[in-house]
Amino acid sequence: MNILHYTLGLPPYRSGGLTKYSLDLMLEQVRSGHQIHLLYPGQLTPSNKVTVKQNKEYKGIDVYEIINPLPVSLLGGVINPDKFMKSLKSGTQVYLKFLKSLNIEVVHIHTLMGLHGEFMQAAKELNIKLIFTTHDYYGICPKVNLIDSKGDICKDFKEGANCISCNENAFSLSMIYIMQSHFYKYFKDSKLVKSLRTFKKNEKSAQISDQKSIELNDNNSILNSAQLQKKFLQLRDNYINMLEMIDLFHFNSQLTKNEYEKYITKPNKVISITHNNIKDNRKIKDYKHSKLQIGFLGPIEEYKGFPLLRKSLLKLLEQGEINWHLSVYGNDREIELTKDKQHISFHGKYKQSDLESIFDQIDVLIVPSVWKETFGFIGLEAMSHGVPTIVTEHIGFKDLVQHKVNGLIVDANVNELAHAIKCVIDNKKETLEKWNNNICRGPFLSILSFHNKEIEELYKSARS
Repeated sequence: MNILHYTLGLPPYRSGGLTKYSLDLMLEQVRSGHQIHLLYPGQLTPSNKVTVKQNKEYKGIDVYEIINPLPVSLLGGVINPDKFMKSLKSGTQVYLKFLKSLNIEVVHIHTLMGLHGEFMQAAKELNIKLIFTTHDYYGICPKVNLIDSKGDICKDFKEGANCISCNENAFSLSMIYIMQSHFYKYFKDSKLVKSLRTFKKNEKSAQISDQKSIELNDNNSILNSAQLQKKFLQLRDNYINMLEMIDLFHFNSQLTKNEYEKYITKPNKVISITHNNIKDNRKIKDYKHSKLQIGFLGPIEEYKGFPLLRKSLLKLLEQGEINWHLSVYGNDREIELTKDKQHISFHGKYKQSDLESIFDQIDVLIVPSVWKETFGFIGLEAMSHGVPTIVTEHIGFKDLVQHKVNGLIVDANVNELAHAIKCVIDNKKETLEKWNNNICRGPFLSILSFHNKEIEELYKSARS
């Protein structure tokens, strides 16, 4: 099959779960004998002329770059909606020529970032089937994660009004130009660029007021809040129109499906994702520790739930429960501990090769996400090593957790999580042995070669 994937690009220029999944899938498809092409949103130039340029081949994958795509905001937000839905004056011609030249049969889209609507229109004109994998919420949320400016889950964007405060601290267009440049591709890990990213990440957003104005276009004209609200509404409508052109949705979890179907209902299938490093490393564990060894892997940010987990554990300490220890991996900073000083240890960043050792040392992994995380690879990593998980209802990985059979699914609040941990402590050996045995029983289906076959069937069903 002749398949084109549209993603954010290749490592080290791009990283994260979307890049990891899409690249590993493409490489597996190459091994399976398919002809694979990659298209990504590339640099922005002063000419603004949209072209498609061929790059160097990557491990059997033909790589193409869109010159002058739409801006790619990543997790930075959108400050100028007009620039993110600009139409091509030349229409679909550049993409028709590109798709025809490669004789593409299926286009697998992993993100809408940087993509012109005309690309999808060209595919429809050529009767090329469009598959979309939902790695995040970009398209229905400019900030990607459905978290509002107060740190809560956005339940009502109020026809674009709430998008104003959520995106007021977004990357400037000049910053986006730099981040899409070839310079950034080669220097993104330099000390200077890292410090700039850290500064932007830590910059505090001020709440927008009636007195504050926002620069929105090249003529330096000022639009008031009502006009800006309208622009955000138009932006969402633009992306919904693009999603309407998708032939088949691949939802990576039931949670993601539920969120997308608030806006659009199309043929779809829910298939949990995986990657090349997920192997069947399951083993029967021996729970001899006197204290429950809890693991948390990931950034200690609020949206990932570390503050929620810590508050839950502090609550246990207040109740006199001391038979636990939390090991934190993946963070690049520590926080000042109080009553829990003797109960929490920080281990810094880890590599993929460290996971076996990490999971050997913990009894249970807790994934306390407070944002609606579309999947959550770390939960699957733990399961692949036979480690049970306690997860909140806000993580897509919960599709693979059978409540009280191989782990727990809890509400994302302090009392519920504290109660769940207490229950495991009180019946540690019996509970964990049962969960571990249930995880290790039966076939392990989260292997990339098996997943690839599921995706092949998805392509075939879209084309039939």
